[in-house]
Amino acid sequence: MFEVPYYNETIKKVVIAFGALFSGMKVIRRNNAGDVIEVVQVPIAYSPKEKTLRRVDEDPNLTDPVFSTMPRMGFEITGYNYNASEMTNKNNIIKCVSPDGMSYTYTPVPYDINLQLSVLSKGTEDSLAIIEQILPLFSPEYNIAVVVSEKLNLTFNFPLILNSVTTSDDYEGDLKNRRIVVNTFDFTMKVKLLGRVHTSTSGIIYNVDTNLYTNIPTPQNPYVGAGEKYSATGDPVTFHITDNGWSDIE
Repeated sequence: MFEVPYYNETIKKVVIAFGALFSGMKVIRRNNAGDVIEVVQVPIAYSPKEKTLRRVDEDPNLTDPVFSTMPRMGFEITGYNYNASEMTNKNNIIKCVSPDGMSYTYTPVPYDINLQLSVLSKGTEDSLAIIEQILPLFSPEYNIAVVVSEKLNLTFNFPLILNSVTTSDDYEGDLKNRRIVVNTFDFTMKVKLLGRVHTSTSGIIYNVDTNLYTNIPTPQNPYVGAGEKYSATGDPVTFHITDNGWSDIE
């Protein structure tokens, strides 16, 4: 079953697309008069929430240049679930014809990928600013286009669904302790995973010509009379056949 290795990189592309969706996040900061004094870029990385919090705990004064920027975001995959309700006939074939031959695969398998986005900020103001930019995008889903196979020239729209948002304020101890507000967004992306893409290098039949004669040749009479020719043109992708009709054999 696993003799021929393959890797379509679909999950990798999903991770990249998810991170890119939030990579342009910015926070506007104002003074008491309401004037804009700063626009802060919010960095994002593939990192579990616990790991990010641990690094902040190890650097309470935020002197490390890598982790000194707050707010910041981290995300990770938390699970995979088979989605039986969206599974169709597994014997359906997806084909793509090119000058080099034909590539094909079978029905993709639907899976729900659970992703978690964590937003860490120093105070409530930045936290609310980020929440208000994320929530309007999801009602409750947002479609992300992902190229699942270059060989098949195939792109799927994967719905990204926002399931829940939770907030925790890790402000404990005396007034000298720092404060971190953590917002956790739980998402589900409905993904379709392709199996191995097969490639056929044999010639593709586009035209068929059939000669029909009025007499059957025999050893005694090897010569046959004039007949007719039937011609048809087919499309190997759509399976549409164009009937070119009958004509005399030249």
